[in-house]
Amino acid sequence: MKIRPHWNTAVGRLLFATFILAYALGRATVQTVSPVWIGTDTSIQGNGGSGAKFTAFSQRMVQPITYAGTVSALSSSTLTDTNASWSNGQFGTNGLLSYVEFDNGWMADIADSSANNHSLVLAGPLTWVVSAGDAYRIRPHSTIATLLGTNNAAGLQTGLNPAQADNVLILIPETQQTVTIFYFSNTTVHGWFRADFSAAGNQIIYPEQGLLIRRIGPGNLHLYLSGPIKSGSAAVPIVQGLNLISTLQSITNLPLSALNLYTGNPLTGISSGLNPTAGDNLLLLQPDGSSATYFYYKDSKGNEGWMDALFNSAAAVPINAGNAFYIRRRPPNGSFNWLVPQQ
Repeated sequence: MKIRPHWNTAVGRLLFATFILAYALGRATVQTVSPVWIGTDTSIQGNGGSGAKFTAFSQRMVQPITYAGTVSALSSSTLTDTNASWSNGQFGTNGLLSYVEFDNGWMADIADSSANNHSLVLAGPLTWVVSAGDAYRIRPHSTIATLLGTNNAAGLQTGLNPAQADNVLILIPETQQTVTIFYFSNTTVHGWFRADFSAAGNQIIYPEQGLLIRRIGPGNLHLYLSGPIKSGSAAVPIVQGLNLISTLQSITNLPLSALNLYTGNPLTGISSGLNPTAGDNLLLLQPDGSSATYFYYKDSKGNEGWMDALFNSAAAVPINAGNAFYIRRRPPNGSFNWLVPQQ
């Protein structure tokens, strides 16, 4: 369970009243009454006949709102809405895996719900960012099963162990560990499992999280997703170490210069440096499987801006909607909340 700032998941789209159809690498957003929807086609690259090929992508949509209301009171980790009508355990660890989102961009996992108390038990205290009278919305979490299909709708190569199958790799930034997931299939058992063979269908994928797919199958695949787009504020937590994240844009490609990652203050954004090893990095996976390194250059003479590892200007390098990229946050700097450009 976690509490975190919110937004904290091809190329082509059609935008109509309440539905957008897009072709890209995966993700979107929403609001309250009449949400705009997006459909996406993520291309998962085949290995070409040997080795493995990696595809990095992110969601470009969220799950539809399950419940919405106004905060009546907030005490430590308990949110109360006296008008709420949910049931005991409807949301949380033993119910529907869900989270609460607020207009200021923050979100919190729900641990449990109480019908008698009209309350939600959250993953942690929110009293310093949310107040009585604030609007909130409850959304189900996206999971491996909802994204890739309970029955492996994307058609990833199955196997009896991770070595025989395509892998879905999820970086957990708080622990700096990578969770390996594959689709197990034999004559009697079918489903998503982790490398330790624990069931993984309910593995949560947060809206800002990027995914890597390691494909050992030869052909390209298509992952089709649809859902409401996410609008409004977004504050993505960046922790020390590696973070695999996205811009949370549904259809807009942003250049590095427009990401708002560099604020001039290492407490609120990435740190600059005279070379790639002296500051934080943005790492972008390339089509050939390599990664390009970018950093924010700043010297004592007033020269500054985004550069690549060869010191070429990189301000115009695009981060496409649905892409996933790494932020390498170097010590001694700790966590900060990235204020994502609104779409």
